[in-house]
Amino acid sequence: MNLPEKLAAFKPYPAMTGAPPVRLDGNESCFCIPQDMRDEIAEAVRHIDLHRYPDPYAAEVCASAERFWGAPEGSAVAGNGSDELISIALGALLPRGGKLLVCDPDFTMYRFYAALYELDCIGLDRFSGVPDTGEIIQKGKNTDAVILSNPCNPTGQALPLEDVLRVVEALDCPVLLDEAYMDFWDGGKHSVLPYIKRYKHLIVLKTCSKNLALAGIRLGFAFAGEELASLLRSVKSPYNVSALAQAAGAVLLQRPEWIHENTARLMEAKDRLYKRLSGWARDIESASVTDTVANFVLLTLPDAEEWHTYLQSQGISVRLAGGALRITAGTEAEEDALLAALNKRWEDIP
Repeated sequence: MNLPEKLAAFKPYPAMTGAPPVRLDGNESCFCIPQDMRDEIAEAVRHIDLHRYPDPYAAEVCASAERFWGAPEGSAVAGNGSDELISIALGALLPRGGKLLVCDPDFTMYRFYAALYELDCIGLDRFSGVPDTGEIIQKGKNTDAVILSNPCNPTGQALPLEDVLRVVEALDCPVLLDEAYMDFWDGGKHSVLPYIKRYKHLIVLKTCSKNLALAGIRLGFAFAGEELASLLRSVKSPYNVSALAQAAGAVLLQRPEWIHENTARLMEAKDRLYKRLSGWARDIESASVTDTVANFVLLTLPDAEEWHTYLQSQGISVRLAGGALRITAGTEAEEDALLAALNKRWEDIP
């Protein structure tokens, strides 16, 4: 069987499989939604006609998302996670061989989908975790689209609103801002979402997988002005978001007080993790901890890959990010297990 040469370069996304005792790799919420909300979701699901296809436009949950994030009516397009919407947008907006500006490092799926659609990625290095806005503008003027996460995954650093708006103002090509971690940073005040009607080439991505604690249902949103939102609806699969995900998302998005409380708890857990790891790293030569504006920290270690493998052997899952370990904020018990494992390996090193 003759397959396209491009497929030879593809590797599976490094997602954790199985159920390790301590999961600090996915930047999910370490706190579950409370039982009363679970009961409310269960009641909503109980009334779904499972023998029927779901609403193709996910109207109810999109309206709930617009109200929660303060977006204009009709601007939200729902997807099977924001990943699907990234794929749809890149496939629809760029021609084969088109040029896509991406930052390095950034969310790995940007380059994955670019390769799938045979796009030409133009890389731009992030220095100290953030890209240079002048360089984004310079290179962006010669590309067909720009995509970046803000705050960044995996560096956890971010560009303030005025810098992002300077980029959007200067470019005519589509600009995709992935704000999966924006709600963790100063209550989301640096989001460009309020500007989607002004800038018709802007798409803002949001997710329910982080502070909303719904990673398991796979639900995300793209927000855009009328023209781009209509385009995304026209090219997506007709029933791309299940009725179950729509029902669960609609329930949770109508509980903003709990979402804000959970966001604050997650950042308190991240601050605690940063302090504990910083104390541990002081005694380790060439080790350092980088704080972030998101719900994770970066632990830089010599031989980071060996540390990563060791932690996996101890039932502790973290993400390897170059020469660092990206570690999600967890419960105190999960942090205790992490610190105990780090101490054990350090003591065992000759």
